[in-house]
Amino acid sequence: MSIALKLKQLKRNPLRDYRFRRLWLGLVISRMGDMFTSIALLWFVLDLTGSGAALGGVLFCFSVPAIVTSPFLGRLLDIFQPRLVMGLDNFLRALIIGAMPTLYWLGLLQLWVIYLLALLAGVLTPASNVGVRVLMPEMVPNDELEAANGLLSASEQFSVLISPALAGFLITLVGGPPVLLIDAASFLVMSFLLFSLPDVKRHSHAAVLPGTPEKRLLSGFSALFQLKEVRIISTISFVFFLAYMPLEPALPLYSREQLATDASGYGLLWSAFGAGAVLGLLFIPYLSRYSHPGRVFSAIAIAWGALLVPLVWLTSLPLAMLFFAVAGCAWAPYTTIETTLLQRLIPAHLRGQVFGARSTLISASGPLGVFIGSVLLQFLTANLVIGISALACILAGLGGLLSPRLRQINRPSTSNKESSATPVV
Repeated sequence: MSIALKLKQLKRNPLRDYRFRRLWLGLVISRMGDMFTSIALLWFVLDLTGSGAALGGVLFCFSVPAIVTSPFLGRLLDIFQPRLVMGLDNFLRALIIGAMPTLYWLGLLQLWVIYLLALLAGVLTPASNVGVRVLMPEMVPNDELEAANGLLSASEQFSVLISPALAGFLITLVGGPPVLLIDAASFLVMSFLLFSLPDVKRHSHAAVLPGTPEKRLLSGFSALFQLKEVRIISTISFVFFLAYMPLEPALPLYSREQLATDASGYGLLWSAFGAGAVLGLLFIPYLSRYSHPGRVFSAIAIAWGALLVPLVWLTSLPLAMLFFAVAGCAWAPYTTIETTLLQRLIPAHLRGQVFGARSTLISASGPLGVFIGSVLLQFLTANLVIGISALACILAGLGGLLSPRLRQINRPSTSNKESSATPVV
């Protein structure tokens, strides 16, 4: 590689912009805290109930409210500054997550209370999940979107690499509820960093779409279904995530029953996934150049499912970690490539509403997949549920390869659409 090319790539690094650096740092901290909650809360519920259905219930409560609130929050992101909407979201979720250990120490933390607090947190979650996707095209130039989204994915995978093993150790040491305070603190840090960001350019016609309030709220769905390529990509993502989700309530039981390990072993499984995912992000620059991203999506789903199948028979934690790590490597590029593609396909003044509407569809796959997994766990062992999830992902990927519409989606050019972002050093 020539020195000139290296200097050009360094110049295009989104981290040179202080706005992106703050957002990225906040996401690293917040996502590490989220993993602490994911591990600590699920293991606490497992200790409390010993029930796979209860685990599914907690995951269901975290994910189902987004189906309802995503379009509304997406519209707010188009009208108001995204940093303000996201900052308020993080502040309120700090209070909600912080309430769990507080109630535990007061002797008031029962399962129904956990369900209620998870529902309240789930109501707010789309604000930041959608908001990050809205902010990126306004914060970085168009030709840097892959790099920026790759770094955002890296922040998520880094949290998966570090946090689960550390969380498992802390849970073994002090128990689940106190560990939740770490997530509450991370939300406060993220809130502060978001409020400290400058405003980004707003598109004035985003707030004056014609029609009644109900019609304006549904405009994101209308645009989603009218934008053919966006509709196809969102549909295949719904299928992929639906096939994946039964794995999540099954994995803690799989760790305890088949791998004969405790919370630390369960955390190590997710850390192995994170290690593989960090490695998988290195392939994004090569895969993103492929002119037919629909085929890439399908191949990723097939590879993910195929690498999970051996978990049905494995009883060794190190071997299970190895396959989970390689599966994470295969899956990691999916979100970055898909998000960048959608950011270029969706008109700027509709990004919040369309991503909000899309979040409703994708969020529906979460509770539905968790519900399916929870029901299956009443009749089947955890390893068989993981095997069913793996086979469903393979079938979804094969279906994508056979879909003419998905195969025909082309990668948009980065030169035909200039970003409104003006990087600031």
